[in-house]
Amino acid sequence: MSELVFVGTTGPGLQALEYAREAGHRTVLIHSPRHDFFLPDAQRARARELVDRVVEVDDVADTAGVLDALRAAGTDPAGIDAVLTTLHFSIVPTAHLAKALGLPGCDPDAILAAKDKARCRRVLDAEGIPNLGHAVGRDLPGVLAAADRLGYPVIVKPATGVGKVSTALARSAPDIEALFAAAGDAARTVDPGVAAELDGRFIVEEVAVGPLYSVEVACDGRTFTPLVVVRRKTGRDNPVLELGSTVPCGLPAEREREVGEYAVRVCRALGLGVGLFHVEVIGTAHGPRLIEVNPRVSGGAIPDLVTAATGRNLFAVLVDLFTGRPAPAAPFPPIAGASHSFITAARDCTVRDDLPDDWFDALRPRIHSGWTTVRPGDRLRRMDGNFDTYGVVRVVAEDAGTAERTCAGLMAEVEKTLGIPLTPVAAPSERTAR
Repeated sequence: MSELVFVGTTGPGLQALEYAREAGHRTVLIHSPRHDFFLPDAQRARARELVDRVVEVDDVADTAGVLDALRAAGTDPAGIDAVLTTLHFSIVPTAHLAKALGLPGCDPDAILAAKDKARCRRVLDAEGIPNLGHAVGRDLPGVLAAADRLGYPVIVKPATGVGKVSTALARSAPDIEALFAAAGDAARTVDPGVAAELDGRFIVEEVAVGPLYSVEVACDGRTFTPLVVVRRKTGRDNPVLELGSTVPCGLPAEREREVGEYAVRVCRALGLGVGLFHVEVIGTAHGPRLIEVNPRVSGGAIPDLVTAATGRNLFAVLVDLFTGRPAPAAPFPPIAGASHSFITAARDCTVRDDLPDDWFDALRPRIHSGWTTVRPGDRLRRMDGNFDTYGVVRVVAEDAGTAERTCAGLMAEVEKTLGIPLTPVAAPSERTAR
């Protein structure tokens, strides 16, 4: 039995708390109200039920203050066996806390290098890992100059952003000018926790053409294992948008190994340590190319998709890694095909007033799992990033192709039921440009 300290949680991350309790570990949850925006009331209450102790702090980044709060609550820091998190906004403070206690994890500098997209690309260049052309601009003239040097089209995004906030495919200078015109409003309208991730720099990148994949990489401090390669669904009209995922990824075995090994090379180069890491990659005609590294377990719907397709739980692996168990020796073999799509709006719109309150219940017998927040008369915001999502529909079938086609048919039904245009998904052969 170990004493585990969780620095915040996500909704899916409740599974880590559940697994830790079932495994007999003592658990402490460090809670800061600064991150309450990321978790509904019911899930916050559930998190409190699942742990042995909740420690309240104002700022999880104040390592000394967190240690004082732990002592005041009756937790001796000397008795803590691991510090971990599933929450993006807590990964740097968690690394600092683990380092202060001399516990396994990731060096804070490695986390910072992974989170900073510009610095991450410089690491790849220094290590000779295949990379995309890139440059950094701190203002509109600087970004325009970088785009001119690289050549249009380019991807422009915050160097330290999260959730695809203020990210765009720019085919010309007016596209960049429009992005900057909207960026100020975006920074003011997102939650302060999201805005705090932005430091004013933008990275301009060469466009990578090919399907988008994400790789969930496990590390026990010695061994790195690419657990699963996920094929991502992207927008037909805006390839920056992420609209769902499918497992297995559909690649031939040799190509799938190549993508997984590339993700491992990236994690090694960054110096990442114990944990799970979410690496996004484009499969170009010249091989895999990095999009970004999230030095944490995947957020959102991917962990449940992986469980549906493989029978393995990423959160269980995460807890096991931090309690000293070795990383799985090989990738997860699929036991089924699984695919999900997000409910998102193609434009600002209003759901029909006569929509039945229980409209989603009609789908449940035909899906593996899913949820929605859409109600009659709701005003929905056009999808511009990962935070503009109103639900998910997940299907499991005998193979990935069948699951993906069935999911697409159900999403067409959702669109008709709601009476709004959903964000169109690119066909598998069209998923390009990130």
